[in-house]
This record gives sequence, structure tokens and C-alpha cells, in this order.
Amino acid sequence: MTEEKTFLPLGSLVIIKGALKKLMIVNRANVVADNYFDYGAILYPEGMIDENLAYFNQEDILKVVSKAYSDDDDELMVEQLLQAKEEYLASRQKDDVEIVSEEVTIDFEKEEDPFASIRDMEGNE
Repeated sequence: MTEEKTFLPLGSLVIIKGALKKLMIVNRANVVADNYFDYGAILYPEGMIDENLAYFNQEDILKVVSKAYSDDDDELMVEQLLQAKEEYLASRQKDDVEIVSEEVTIDFEKEEDPFASIRDMEGNE
């Protein structure tokens, strides 16, 4: 059985792995400091403290305490979020491949041998 890819509705209460407090989901599909997160949440029942949000992904959820209201508008939004997530992650993979290929390109013929002097010393002994 394949797991359906979706987002919990805004306002849902969850407990994430390693946490003691409940969190209320207040946004979805976040990119923060070039990292993707499925959810942004605030402490429950405290609410928003300063401008701090907890960011996490679906696999970090230990328990869904309460699933919030969802309607046709929310379902349409989830479809758009899933499409945007797919496109973003695909572009990130492409960028990562390009970066890796740039990082491993080394012209060994032009590089000096950093161990040449050590081998020369060993040969003289």
C-alpha cells in the first residue's frame, strides 16, 4: 500500500518526534534558509511567541492529535502545494547534481603532488 502524499489542514494539532508539546500547523510547504519543510507550526496552547515557528516534515510527526477542518478550497490548495513541492524538489535535485559535478572536476595533471617531498625524503634514507 502506498502512502498518499498530502498535507494536513491548517489548524491541525500534532506532536512531533522528540517533542513534549503540541504544535498547531499554521503554514505548509515552506522554504527556510534554502531548506524545504512540509509544515510551520506554533506552540499549542501558547500560540505565536515572537515570530518563532517550528519547521518540520511529514515524517517527523509522531501523532496527529486533532485534524482540522478541510473543504474544497483546502483540497485545491493542497493540490497546488503538492505540485509546487514536486517542482521545487526536482529543481533542487538538478542543482545538486550540477554542483556535485562541478566539485569533483579536478585537473590532476596541473595539481602539484603534496606528498612529493615526503616520498623524496623516504627515498634518501
